[in-house]
Amino acid sequence: MRTRSILAVLAAGCLPLFGSQAASAVERQPFEVVKGWEVERTVGDTSANPCLMTHAYEDKDDNNAANAVVFALQGSSVALVLVYQGWDFEKEESIKVPLFLDKKPIKVKTTWIGDGKTLRTQLPDSVVPDLLAAKTVILRFEDSDADFKIPDFAAGYESLRRCDATPAAVAGPRPTPPGSPALQATPTQPSAPSQQRIAAYVIGLSVQRVLRECDVPSTGKQRAAVDTKMAALQPEMAPLDAQLRNELKRNGESCPVADDQAGFQDVLRKFIELSPEDLVTALEKNSGPRKAPEGATGSQL
Repeated sequence: MRTRSILAVLAAGCLPLFGSQAASAVERQPFEVVKGWEVERTVGDTSANPCLMTHAYEDKDDNNAANAVVFALQGSSVALVLVYQGWDFEKEESIKVPLFLDKKPIKVKTTWIGDGKTLRTQLPDSVVPDLLAAKTVILRFEDSDADFKIPDFAAGYESLRRCDATPAAVAGPRPTPPGSPALQATPTQPSAPSQQRIAAYVIGLSVQRVLRECDVPSTGKQRAAVDTKMAALQPEMAPLDAQLRNELKRNGESCPVADDQAGFQDVLRKFIELSPEDLVTALEKNSGPRKAPEGATGSQL
């Protein structure tokens, strides 16, 4: 999977389909990292709970499989997302499975929604005290248990509450020059993913597929980082997800050949290390044609 081929897919039709929906960029800013929990704030979210917390790790007892737990408050509910490298659920697959926190069964009726390597659900906030006391989230399937470690959840939760309570930085209005006509207020449009974030999500879908289906070198830590970033992007991309996946399939899917391995590793590293906006900017710079010197013919790549 070359960098250029990824961006070609986007240019071929993914982004124009949603360009009119991109009213403003949606991005997350780091708040702090506390005892293995990364807390982030969604820029532009004016709700009472704009933040989320994530714990990603490799399970040494499961061949270093990538795992991640994402948690956020949503009013009187909580959102919980579990990511496991070994899962492969259908899109929007409905799963009913008992939930345990350590050895305590959580007796609430809930349905988990599957999507590839993730399961997500909403729970009443009455489970928070049990989460604060627990060290492990367990889903008890018929054939086996799925265990997710949540060490120092209380420390991460305290940071999450601080993040939710911290006022967002708001830029003040610019002064109107003397004699300028007054501007009439216009209704604000709901936030929608920017084209750069959509592009980054498409790149992430491609990276996940290559890691899942192709013979490419990667570590459990890298796979966990990719799945965690995709889980964080998924809520805002949910309305677009099915069409983006269809566009990728229509444009063709393949594994990187030997000459493309270095290019894929570069994309993988950038996807993990950079923000969605910086990722797309960096890949566009790398794949775009260079300006030819005066007197030279053609362009170089």
